Amino acid sequence: MTLLLIALSIAFLLFLLLMLPLAIELSASFHGNAVFSMRIKYFFGLFSWKLSTGHTGRDRPAEEAEKVESPYGVSRYVEVSRVKGLGGRVKRLVENLARWTKVQSIQSDLRVSLGDDYYTGMLAGLLIPLVLYLNQRFDGAILIQPSFEEDLFLEGDISGDLRVRPLQVLVPCLDFALSQECRQARLVMAGGQCKRK
Repeated sequence: MTLLLIALSIAFLLFLLLMLPLAIELSASFHGNAVFSMRIKYFFGLFSWKLSTGHTGRDRPAEEAEKVESPYGVSRYVEVSRVKGLGGRVKRLVENLARWTKVQSIQSDLRVSLGDDYYTGMLAGLLIPLVLYLNQRFDGAILIQPSFEEDLFLEGDISGDLRVRPLQVLVPCLDFALSQECRQARLVMAGGQCKRK
């Protein structure tokens, strides 16, 4: 009987901990290479974890930054976008997360070029209404500038603050992370071939 009470108490405590909101600070920096980072604050900020994919070009010595041949890997992200079924999976994940995630703020200062003035102008035309909507909807300042003089190009920083309850997003995230499409996208990011749509 005592073991059952202990097990039930532990299960109840885990449930309560999974229901406490997480504060998540996401950021991406495109200066010489793409660096993604996430800081998770839990239990009202008493616990904090930071995950990062590396160092920005700003943090590197000038000689090291010059050695980078393909700085942003934009073409690799284009290849990932061609993975069969990934778009549907991402859409489903975004819909599930949007239902349970509260966005506190979004900030960005990005310069982007698609390598051709025509396509860069089309992208700018599509982004302007989105940027206006996001600036009205969320706190922060969102700035995205088209760069007509560059080849395929992305530079700048973007960040956002979110609040989420772990229990509500655990199943959608696991479903996405364990999917065949996500495994294929990871393979492409590592330099493999993708299955086309």
